[in-house]
Amino acid sequence: MRRVVVFLAAGLVGLSSPAVLRAQGTIHGVVANGTTGRPQPNQEVVLLLPRGGMQRVAAATTDANGRFAFPAANFDPASFYLVRAPYQGVDYNAPAHFEADGNASVNITLYEASAAAPPLRIQSARVVVGVQDKKARVQEMFAVRNESNPPRSYRDPNGTFRFRLSDGAAQPSAAVAGLMNMPLPQPLKPGKAPGEYSLAGVLKPGLTVVIVSYDADYSSNQLVLGDSIPYPLDSAELLISPPALEVASSLFKPAGTDSETGSRRYVAAGLGAEARLEARLSGEAEGGEPAPAETGEPQIKVLPNPVTRLAVPSLACVLLLLGWALGVCLAKEWPRLKERGGSGSAEKEFEATVGSLFDCLADLDELFAAGKVAEKHYWKERLDLKARLTTSLKKAPTSLLESYAIRHKLSR
Repeated sequence: MRRVVVFLAAGLVGLSSPAVLRAQGTIHGVVANGTTGRPQPNQEVVLLLPRGGMQRVAAATTDANGRFAFPAANFDPASFYLVRAPYQGVDYNAPAHFEADGNASVNITLYEASAAAPPLRIQSARVVVGVQDKKARVQEMFAVRNESNPPRSYRDPNGTFRFRLSDGAAQPSAAVAGLMNMPLPQPLKPGKAPGEYSLAGVLKPGLTVVIVSYDADYSSNQLVLGDSIPYPLDSAELLISPPALEVASSLFKPAGTDSETGSRRYVAAGLGAEARLEARLSGEAEGGEPAPAETGEPQIKVLPNPVTRLAVPSLACVLLLLGWALGVCLAKEWPRLKERGGSGSAEKEFEATVGSLFDCLADLDELFAAGKVAEKHYWKERLDLKARLTTSLKKAPTSLLESYAIRHKLSR
């Protein structure tokens, strides 16, 4: 029993220290220029570890064929590494996914940068309006396509994506969906006319999701939307919360209730260039749902259509969810395990229980690596998960521990 617990503890120690290097392997790949269609020689490539800030782990330079390799080192396959190739003032990133042999192959495509505006098209737009306590929170998401040919990154210090907000809109904030769909805040430049702004960030070839958020006054129980963009727009969607609000619009047509949020849904299609997202809201807001994205940052998931869907999980919700899931695992699985004894069914349940606990740890590590969990909360939650898992392992029968250890090779 003691020997098996030691084996399991060894595996747990590896999980409890994400920064510990456990596997000898390499991270290699190829950097290609998507504008020229050729490999990119003499390109600097940097390996980063997003923990406590972007830690620079290693650097390399591509050869004549665009190939690079970081020196063999004790890379930890359980950690999240980011490979970055900075080119002409634009960072091109890709995650390193380790294979079973402990090696990771990463390919990066970069592009020539240009300040000349390419053809831009809004494939879809989504406007979410939430009203509560005499204040409206407006969040607009645009699936922007850079259709330059040959493909180039659009990088203009005077602004790359322009829009105009309705009268009465407060100072907006902007972000784009980056790697792993994390919202990356972007600076905004005010235009010459009131309500005009432009995004100062880069628009790479293909699809970029741009998010614009602002507050507006609703003390008169009315809100007039008239935001506009100077680009062709294929389709748009408007979500209103609380759903009891009245909406009058010559553009948006009723389309039922949104299945994900419960908000009233309106749609518009074939809008063309210089589209104006016009709608008038009215009605009492008391008792409605909180405005979307009132607190926390949005988590973005780009769907195939690709209309984006946003959720607004806060750190507290993430930690509570993890704690709740762990509590359910311990509360439900262990009593059933004890009742059934050392049978084959009990072995399967034990494996499911322990596996779920390890998954909780892995999920927490991934959230932390992605920057979604603050460091102080991360370590507190991780130590608690580790203690619960250790306690669970000690309570398990020797036969189950030995079987689990053998199947998962934790004794190596």
